[in-house]
Amino acid sequence: MNSLGVGSWALEIIAVGVILAGCGGSSHVTGRVTKLENGPLVGATVTIDGLKTHRQLVTDAAGRFEFPALTAGAYNLKAEMPGYVMETRPGVAVARGATASADFVLHPACLEEGSYVDGGLSWGLQAAQAILHVRIGAASAADRWIVNDLCVVGIDHTATVISILNMGQESGSIPATIHIVKDGRTPLGRGEEYVAFLRWEAAIGRYRPIAGPIFMIPVRDDKVVWNRTDTPTIRDGEDVSKAMAALYALLKR
Repeated sequence: MNSLGVGSWALEIIAVGVILAGCGGSSHVTGRVTKLENGPLVGATVTIDGLKTHRQLVTDAAGRFEFPALTAGAYNLKAEMPGYVMETRPGVAVARGATASADFVLHPACLEEGSYVDGGLSWGLQAAQAILHVRIGAASAADRWIVNDLCVVGIDHTATVISILNMGQESGSIPATIHIVKDGRTPLGRGEEYVAFLRWEAAIGRYRPIAGPIFMIPVRDDKVVWNRTDTPTIRDGEDVSKAMAALYALLKR
């Protein structure tokens, strides 16, 4: 018993309480904000809310952020950047004296509709890296794809290659099954066939029609459904083999 009438055991309890109180604000939340096309997202705004806390900061040159001196509990975080879709992380649990992590991958904000310009068959023949007769297989759900630093909402389709218009040495390396990304949220029909004017998009490892539906020519009963006015040598209802031969002849002019 000391002069104040407090026992040594009571002093020990008070001391422990002071230490725990000091540790109550030592929790942290750290993380990193990156972009879908890889790499850090510098200057993204990250907000944390919870337990009478509301703070904001921006990510550094490595896309990292840190919220120090937090009380243990659950926090809601969000990351946002102009031109990107906001992402949230609700209920991030932060233990006493510990560090919790919350990483974000932001998708570019996408225009879900685009206009397609018909540059003419001559342009199409030159712009396409492959012209294939394909049969559409399974389709994925709509997703975001980064193509030439632009965000495209599209659907990935598997497709069986029925025949290839010989456009050079690279044509021989086209496998029997390929992937085609069609812009938009409406898939092509399973089993449908097309003469497809395609280009290879290395960033996504997929083929993509050069001008959306304009250069995806339907095929029904092994005949093309041809409605172009700049192809006098190809008629609606022409056999696919004759249409492909006519395209090859135009390509060689």
